[in-house]
Amino acid sequence: MEPTIHCGRPKADCEGSRDARVWVRAYGKDLPTRGDIVVVEAPQRAKERCGFGGHYFKRVIAIPGDTWEERRGVIFVNGQRLDEPYVAPTRRDRSTYPSHRVTGGYFVLADNRAQSCDSRMWGQVPLHNFIGRVVKIGQ
Repeated sequence: MEPTIHCGRPKADCEGSRDARVWVRAYGKDLPTRGDIVVVEAPQRAKERCGFGGHYFKRVIAIPGDTWEERRGVIFVNGQRLDEPYVAPTRRDRSTYPSHRVTGGYFVLADNRAQSCDSRMWGQVPLHNFIGRVVKIGQ
């Protein structure tokens, strides 16, 4: 999730001198919303496609009922270009994915798109895989 959540050098692509501290609040009656930074349990397809499971920090890009697509690294939700000031130009990829409707979960991406294994590879994340929403990031 660089540069939003820093990991510590000497890990690849890390900007921080140490891993960031992250505070997470479990979802209660409220549901994930577009733009939330969340912690999710990796779906089985993530384990298969990315080679590892566990917990992922991602940003909710599209919610049930939305459509999303990517054109040369630019994300569109419901036909509108998504304003993403948190994605540094050097961390944006140049991928293109056709329009998909979000039906069975949530579409999540990392802020470091060029190095991310995310919903583009492993599909939508069901609500029961959500652990919580990031409420504070510190060092």
